[in-house]
Amino acid sequence: MNGARAAVVAVGVLLPYAARLPGVITRGPDWLWSYFGNGIVATLFFAGFNAICWASVLAASYSYRNPRSVWFPAVCGFSLPAYLHASVDLSSDPQAAIALGLIPLLSLPLILIGWLVGQWFDRRYLAQRDR
Repeated sequence: MNGARAAVVAVGVLLPYAARLPGVITRGPDWLWSYFGNGIVATLFFAGFNAICWASVLAASYSYRNPRSVWFPAVCGFSLPAYLHASVDLSSDPQAAIALGLIPLLSLPLILIGWLVGQWFDRRYLAQRDR
């Protein structure tokens, strides 16, 4: 289970930057570098907002007994942020940076849905294993 939790943290931390990588081919390296801001403080501030998303998935994992159940909140919770981080253009508008704070908040309902499906899967898996 600790391996699944470590994977959630690693994917959660790297997700915004990995989602930007395909755009570097068509939009240039500034597409990726815009997420690093003007220094380490901006990068840490941005990472703090993203912790809302991956910490919620991590918290959901503590209610499971089967490591496979962690897939549900992780896939549900990381899919929308991956899409949004890949598509938000920070150079388009001065207010576009507001999206960086909203993206993790928008993922919370999806994490809740994934957590519920994971609970169902976990109980079903344990019931079949105990037979």
